[in-house]
This record gives sequence, C-alpha cells and structure tokens, in this order.
Amino acid sequence: MTKLYKVLCLWSLLFAVLPLAAETWYVRKDGGSRYSAKTRSGQCDGKADVAYRGSGTDQHCAFNDYRYLWDDKSYANTGWAIAGGDTVILRNGPWRVGFNQGKSANDVWCFGLNGPYSCTNPPVPAGTPAHHTRILGENYASCNATNKTQIFGGFGVDTAMNLSGAQYVDVQCLEITRHSQCISHGSPAFPSTCNRSFPLDDYDSVGISTNTATHDLLLQDLWIHGHTDRGIKGPIGGEVTAVRVDIAYNGMAGWEFDDGSATPLVNAVWNFRDSIIEWSGCNQEYPITHANPAISCYSQSTGGYGDGVGTPMGTGLSVNIDHSIFRYNTQDGLDIGHVDTGTHFLNITNSAAYGNGGGQFKWGANFTSAVFVNNLLLGNCRRMAEPMPDTPTGFNAHLSDYCRAEDTLSFNLRQGGTALIANNTLVSYAPSTFDIDCWDPSCSKSTLTIKNNIVFGYDNPMTYNLGGKPGGPGGFYFQKPIGNVIRANNMFFGIRSLRCVTLGRTERCDDPKFVSQPRFSKESDLDNFNFHLAPDSPALHTGANIPEIRTDQEGKPRPVGGNYSLGALEN
Repeated sequence: MTKLYKVLCLWSLLFAVLPLAAETWYVRKDGGSRYSAKTRSGQCDGKADVAYRGSGTDQHCAFNDYRYLWDDKSYANTGWAIAGGDTVILRNGPWRVGFNQGKSANDVWCFGLNGPYSCTNPPVPAGTPAHHTRILGENYASCNATNKTQIFGGFGVDTAMNLSGAQYVDVQCLEITRHSQCISHGSPAFPSTCNRSFPLDDYDSVGISTNTATHDLLLQDLWIHGHTDRGIKGPIGGEVTAVRVDIAYNGMAGWEFDDGSATPLVNAVWNFRDSIIEWSGCNQEYPITHANPAISCYSQSTGGYGDGVGTPMGTGLSVNIDHSIFRYNTQDGLDIGHVDTGTHFLNITNSAAYGNGGGQFKWGANFTSAVFVNNLLLGNCRRMAEPMPDTPTGFNAHLSDYCRAEDTLSFNLRQGGTALIANNTLVSYAPSTFDIDCWDPSCSKSTLTIKNNIVFGYDNPMTYNLGGKPGGPGGFYFQKPIGNVIRANNMFFGIRSLRCVTLGRTERCDDPKFVSQPRFSKESDLDNFNFHLAPDSPALHTGANIPEIRTDQEGKPRPVGGNYSLGALEN
C-alpha cells in the first residue's frame, strides 16, 4: 500500500465520521414558494434570510409559509426540506398548520393524504447529541412574553406541532395556539360545539403531541394555549425538558402523558423549570379581550377533566420540578399519582400550587425517592366557584366538583421508599392537609421525614358538605401505617385534628404570623396572601438544620442569623 493511498484512506475515514454542515432555513412573509424536485416551479430554496425578488425559480431566499418546510404541495409528499441538525428561523407570523380555512375535503396542503385532521408536520428530522435540530422563533436569543412567533392549528387538524418521534430537537420562542373559540368537551357546550363535519370549524385539538420515540427534547420559552383538548399530549421515551413554558386555557388538560391508550412511558425523565400550567379545563375566548380569557370551564361531572398534569395507569416517570406554578386548573394542579411501575425519583422544589379545584400536588408510590422542599401551597380548592378578576362573565357557570380530592397534598409510598417533606408552607381549608398511603401490604421499612414546615388552616363552612368539618382542615390522614415517620420543628395553626399537647418537643401549635394573613370570608380574601414571615413570627430561626437545603424559595441562603426558619421563605 502506497503512502499516498494510506493518506487518502485516512481522509476518507475522517470525512465519513464528520457530520455534514448544518443548514439554516428561513420562513418570512415576503419569501416565496418552495422549490423541490417535484415542484420545479417553486420560487425559493428556503436557505437565505431574504425576500423573493419577484421572478425566477429556485432562488436563494426564504419560504413564505411555515408548511413549506415539510410540504411542497405535490401529491402525497410531506418530506421535510430540512435535515437533522439543521436550524429553522420563523419570522413574522402567525403561521397556520392544517388546511386553509374554508377549504373542502382536499386542499393544496397535505394533498392526497388523510384529510384535514392529519395535516400537520411529519416527525422532525432527528439531531444528534452534539447538533440538535432547532425550530426557533426569530427572537429566541432574547425571547419574552410579547415577542414570540405564533403558529396556530386550524380546520380540524389534530396537532399544531407534532413532536412524536422528535429526538435531539429544540423548540424555542413560539406561541402555539388556535384562532377560534368553539369547544370539543363539556356540557352544555358554550359558546358552541366545534363542527367536525364539512364545513369544519377552524379549530385544532392539541398544541404539541409526543410519543414513546420522543426523547432529548427541549421546549423553551413557549406559550401553549387555547387548544380544545390538551396543551401537550402523549407519552415520552426519554428525557424531555421544559424551561419557561406557559401552558394555559386548554379545554381538557395542560400536559397529559396519556395518549388515550395508556401507552407506557419508556425511560422517561420530565424536567419542568420556571414554568406554569394554568386554567386547564377552561376554554379560551377568541379574540382575547380579558386578562384571564377563560370563556367556559368544565369539570369531570360536566363532561370536562381539568388536570394541570395527568398520567395514565402503568406509568413510569422520573420528575424534576423547580420554580414552577400550577394554578386554577379545574381538577388537580399536578397529578402524577399513577406513577405505579418501576423505580423513579421525584424532586419538587421552590414551586407553588394554588386555586386548583382538586388537590394541589399529588404523586404515586413508585417514586422511591421523593423530595418536596421549599414549596408554597394554598389549598383554596373552591376559588373558581366565585368571580375571578378580569374574567369573562359566567366562566364558571358549568364548573363543579370543587375540593373533589378532599386534600391539599397527597402522596404514596412503597416498602423501602423515602420521602422528605421539608421547609414548605401550606395554607388551606381543604378537608385534609396531608393524605398519605402505602401501596404495598406493609411500609414498615419506609421512611417519611417531615421537618420545618408551616401548616396553617382556615375554617371554611362551604367545605362541610365536601368532607370538611368545623374547626378547620384535618392534619395528617394515614390510610396505612408508615414504618418510620420522623417529624421535627413543624408549626401548626388552625388544624382541627391535631392534639397540640401530644406533639413532639420540637413541634408546636402557634400562629406563624405571616406578613399578610387576611381573615377569610370570601374566596378573593386569599388572593394576595403573603407567605413571608413577619418580624415577630415565632417561625423565624426555630427550624432544624437540614444541610441539603442551602437556600429558600427565593434563593436566599439558609440559615440567616442562626437556625433555619420554618416554611418556604427564610425571612
């Protein structure tokens, strides 16, 4: 073998393992149609951030429609123009997904396929660990609440953004919504039922769909709202991360890991950070004219659902939640209570839940290690029974099932499992505060540690027919014994079932004295509850030191000037 031949072989091997250069694709209103091998009359190749010059074909310019990224309008062709590892920049907007409004059973989009319901993107070309495929709104580098690029689903399309099978894909700085206000769930239907036969109403069902082939997916700076069914729907097959995502006003649920067939999740890890899930079970008005645009809300007994997060039975899922909010969902705020297979971890930290019609937080027994730290819970489960600020009149006319969970915090253990409940602040009038169960014949070797919490109760006569009793909420309800329960440095006030004289030497019944601690006579009284401790609070610096908790919910160091303070806020 000659020296030159060896060199050529080495160069060939090098180029074989190097990735091809990634492309950047552009979509903008002044672009042109897509050129492809099947549509040679197409105007642009989509690879330059410039307008179509007005004449010619196959020009180096942007596409003028988001759908051109995967559909060139030729018969039965829905192949992505982009390749794995490429970047898409969406300018201007809004961008439609699905048939054009007013079309019949066939349209130039998705022509020759399965009609309007399936007229969404095919699986996004997969990236690699080193080079993710990216679909970006134009302001992704400085994204905020007002500069996201909008895509919207219409004309009966099931999903506005199909991320089934998405692998090593980033989606950033997008608003994903629809442009109508008909509804698909709830009875009586208000303002109207979506017409599912031709001519179809201009609606969609789901914002984002996933499946067990979806993994290594980043969702960042998204507003997913106004869909008739779920904001995000489907199982996952690996790690999925959401950062600064707001999922709101979706008719059935916020993020639902059930695809409708209880398909088991695979190696699933869900990271949810600096995000919000709100007003699930409520349909959104269009156009939006209110700050809280819930035009009609439904619960289970009126044909709705309303979990902020839901999981199917047979679920295996590990969870990291941090600095996130679950609020005003018509059923449970966070319901991962069906995590009942495998061995998984759970971390819920620095987060809040309030105003949900069921429980605020709920998790299943197969989180063999659960950490619940620095969280704020307001168990005002009848909040949506009364008027809400800047909400359409009658939004709750068909809403019921208030306080259906009869608790604020519900969780389960298996034999040998551990749970740490520390430095949380719970304020509630729900019938019970802690609802705890063992899902094995015995949890004699399980350990539940409850330290440095503040539990504050209000007596609400409106809960007496919902499982509540005079004297405030109940404290701890153990459906089965837990072998090792370690309680220390907790403070209780207004809790009906606690016998303060029998508490351990470090626990006490005392008024924690919050900065704002309103009297309760109507639901709105608690809207501005201030969880910070007053300067004379007996909860200041009376906690146990917990080395693994170094900051409070706001990032302030723990401890400050002595022992830890109780609750989620250090001072």
